[in-house]
Amino acid sequence: MKHAFKRLGAVGLGIAVVVGLSYSAERPKYRFQEDAAETGRVIPGARLVNAVQSVELASPVSWFWPATTTWNFAWPDLAKPNRFYAVSLNYGEDDPDVLLVDADCKTGAAELYDLDEPDSAPPALSVRGEPVVAPNGKTYRRTALRPFPTNWIQSFCDTDWSAEKASVAAAQQRS
Repeated sequence: MKHAFKRLGAVGLGIAVVVGLSYSAERPKYRFQEDAAETGRVIPGARLVNAVQSVELASPVSWFWPATTTWNFAWPDLAKPNRFYAVSLNYGEDDPDVLLVDADCKTGAAELYDLDEPDSAPPALSVRGEPVVAPNGKTYRRTALRPFPTNWIQSFCDTDWSAEKASVAAAQQRS
């Protein structure tokens, strides 16, 4: 009986060490998860359209409590219907990806525009037919290299964005 308790204690200690090390390895991801969620709350008119949790085979804590390592927020462009700005926050990347998305709700397709495309790529055009330029001076240009999450079209087209539009309009009036 004494040996059984010793073995049980050793197994318990081993599990505690593995779980502790696993949690320590996952902790930066949990911190990123909290920061990303807070970022989404402070962007006027932003709505979470997609999130991805990651499970690491070598990290048992992630099997039961996976961290959200990709956050995709979108907010409407008030000047053009079915146009959205989207920001992707990805764990391990210093800078967020900022995209402009023109959703075609009739066909279920979308055009993606990125800030890091070559000048030869066609630009996104405003309602006046001018290229759309970001605050950093870069032009949004069409990209075909990014995979487009299929559930984004549903998020853009099958959702009432009235509250988000009002929030964006209020933020624009303040600035």
